[in-house]
Amino acid sequence: MKDYLIHLLDYELWANVRVIDALESVSNPPARAIAVMGHVLSAQHVWYGRLARESVFVSIWEDIPVSWMTETAERQHRQLVSYVASLAEQDLHQPLPYTSSKGDPHQSSMLDMLTHMSHHAAYHRGQVVQLVRPMLQEAPVTDYIVWKRGR
Repeated sequence: MKDYLIHLLDYELWANVRVIDALESVSNPPARAIAVMGHVLSAQHVWYGRLARESVFVSIWEDIPVSWMTETAERQHRQLVSYVASLAEQDLHQPLPYTSSKGDPHQSSMLDMLTHMSHHAAYHRGQVVQLVRPMLQEAPVTDYIVWKRGR
């Protein structure tokens, strides 16, 4: 399972970078597109903090300049992959307490948290692509199967 999660994190980086590249190619991307992609990256960082039980000093809607997004995505990918690689398989299924962004206490397994991160990011990447599609000759395709075929 651990190898699969790392595989999924590799896909996440690829998909995030494709959307960030599209944002960078647009001379004046919509503010909402920038905000949503920033949300994908900042929420990922917040979830990493919950997984690793580390304090993070960002909100889930952090303003991230487009010019910093690729570096942010790559850094977070390295952190997450390193963290997941360090875990024992059984750790993935253990309940982990955390507090939501609304301050509510919850408990989820690391496997569920990492799965949520992937689905959450895919949902919001779709929103970003929809916002910038009219400004692009060709919109980025971020489907998992497209990534898998290209490997």
